[in-house]
Amino acid sequence: MNLMDWIIVLMIIGGLIQGYRKGLIKETVSLVGVLLALFVAYQFSSDLTPALKEVVPLPESVSGEGWGQFLPVEQAIYSAIAFVVLFLITKVFLSFVAAVLTQLTSFPVLNQINGVGGALIGFLKAFLVLVIAVNLLHILPWAEGRDAVNESSLSQGILEMTPDVTGEFKKMMNRS
Repeated sequence: MNLMDWIIVLMIIGGLIQGYRKGLIKETVSLVGVLLALFVAYQFSSDLTPALKEVVPLPESVSGEGWGQFLPVEQAIYSAIAFVVLFLITKVFLSFVAAVLTQLTSFPVLNQINGVGGALIGFLKAFLVLVIAVNLLHILPWAEGRDAVNESSLSQGILEMTPDVTGEFKKMMNRS
């Protein structure tokens, strides 16, 4: 086993331990929560923007003078604030829900299921990061990274399990 193999093993073990400690509920909310918060913020920030304009006036230097007359700076600022506010509110709410649901797993059998399920989700998160990292190192024009992947038996296993990912990354690299 070379250095790359050891890094992969440590990442997998770290993902398992972190997932077990956080539990199934918190790990799942962590995984899904960011996507849901982005969706909520994207979907509803335009609805919140007009209310923000009424409640939080911007200084005249931003909204009325100079470039503010020609560019929609004011709209961009209010939209960004609305997006961030909705994102944070959604994340805090989901964290609260996860904490409450985790308390329900204090019974011995449920606690074990929560831990083992969390370890599984932690493993999947670590594996996803490894799939992306190994595939990128394999195709990027960086000789040391490519050599590390080529000399690692675990990296080769990941590449064999995910040939479509390598192909998609190559397509993306050719487009830009």
